Amino acid sequence: MGLILVYTGDGKGKTTAALGLVLRAYGHGLKSIVAHVMKTLIYRGQWVGEYSALLKMSDLVEVYYMSEEALRSPRDVFSKAIERSIMVKPFLLILDEVNNAVEGGLLTSSEVIDGLRKLPNEVNVVLTGRNAPSEFLELADLVTEFKPIKHYYDKGIVGVMGLEW
Repeated sequence: MGLILVYTGDGKGKTTAALGLVLRAYGHGLKSIVAHVMKTLIYRGQWVGEYSALLKMSDLVEVYYMSEEALRSPRDVFSKAIERSIMVKPFLLILDEVNNAVEGGLLTSSEVIDGLRKLPNEVNVVLTGRNAPSEFLELADLVTEFKPIKHYYDKGIVGVMGLEW
């Protein structure tokens, strides 16, 4: 495996930061795989904005998420992302909300690390979500903690299209 980046903490912006790397890689003509391990991609009956944007980049970006038709669990999404990354050898693999899946007992840290160790050297990985397990922090080449200072949620402002979804 390549570099391991962990984006964790209680603050907003972990997924957004990870997807910023996808945008950067895309700009350089590099392939990425984005696996939304825990998130639904439909909010208020619409696709979330990042999924709509990533679809427009499908020449270099593959996206996996839970659905009733195929990938029905966080483990399914994770396994598919690892399998495809071994085959396709993308520059970047985003395992969005994988930390939350481990914290919730839907995956174990050892199965995630075992999956990462199977990846080719050219695949760089970003693990996002609150409460990253200590094993991920030890393995990581970079750890960034997102800390809330102030949030518009505190004013009762929720679900802003373009900011939240």
